[in-house]
Amino acid sequence: MLLQIHNQDFALVENDRQRVIENLTELHDKVLDTMAPNTKKAYLTDFNEYLAFCREHNMPSLASEWRVTKTSIETFFNSLMTGTYARYNAKDKSKTTPYKLHTIKRKLASIRFFIGIAELPDPFKHSKLFQTYVSNSLKSKPKKQRQAPAMTQEIVELISSIAKDDSLIMLRDITILNVGFDSLFRASNLVAISVDDIDFASSTVFTQYSKTDKTGEGHYGYLSDTSLALIKNWKTRAGIEEGYLFRRLSPKQTIQKGHISSRSLWDIYKRLGSFVDEDINWSCHSTRTGGVLSMVENNVPMLEIMKHGPWKSSAMPGRYSEQYTVAKTGMGKVR
Repeated sequence: MLLQIHNQDFALVENDRQRVIENLTELHDKVLDTMAPNTKKAYLTDFNEYLAFCREHNMPSLASEWRVTKTSIETFFNSLMTGTYARYNAKDKSKTTPYKLHTIKRKLASIRFFIGIAELPDPFKHSKLFQTYVSNSLKSKPKKQRQAPAMTQEIVELISSIAKDDSLIMLRDITILNVGFDSLFRASNLVAISVDDIDFASSTVFTQYSKTDKTGEGHYGYLSDTSLALIKNWKTRAGIEEGYLFRRLSPKQTIQKGHISSRSLWDIYKRLGSFVDEDINWSCHSTRTGGVLSMVENNVPMLEIMKHGPWKSSAMPGRYSEQYTVAKTGMGKVR
């Protein structure tokens, strides 16, 4: 994905114009490919959406004068908050779905990222009133992001036992589900697994990057005997010796070279989850939350859960397990 920039997108004085062009070129040529794939995708998607909104309303997206930029961002922000500018519903393109609070915050962060890249004045820094307005407006919406429904060990094992039709696609999908549960990998890490990343001797899978990995060292995920057996069976039946592990399949179930997409992974989780409850909105994050919850239920120490994640603090795994721990503490011990 590339930035879809037009000349009319910016309102710049001549002294700023050349610098902005040079900085955006350097971003494209040198910096973007060094970023984590999900971060890169979010920045580009969000800013392209902001650019499209500004064109639609005949406003410059960035300007040399911070007050001009402030007006554009504020108009965009208000439309996101009121739901007048929303994404299309994935299932019904005739409907729109308002953006959630955490998504709006991310979009603002993406816009500010490009303001910084362009070395233009940031209205959030220049105007305390604007900063306060945005902050207070965001507080008017529920702060807490609801966690994905958890696919616990019990659910993963149940799905694995009943979702058997001996097809190649089902074998692939069940393997993905079990690997996702064992490793706690995010969607972007799961789809990028290659054959060389699997170590059968140490029961591990390596990922080259992660959302929170600032050093680029990558980390290892655990694989159970169940996952390792499924991987061996999948590799044998699919004839995969190298390259990506989880491949796309043609309508005739012919193995393709490319890996499955994150969007396809979301569909896989929905389809497999429907075997136990078709009314639950299962997502790619369900095995991650379910894995944490299963470890908590089995009294695994928080430090070990954090290392497995990997997380730098207990905040996120604590949020994943909060619903379970509430029922086991306080009033949960009384009645």
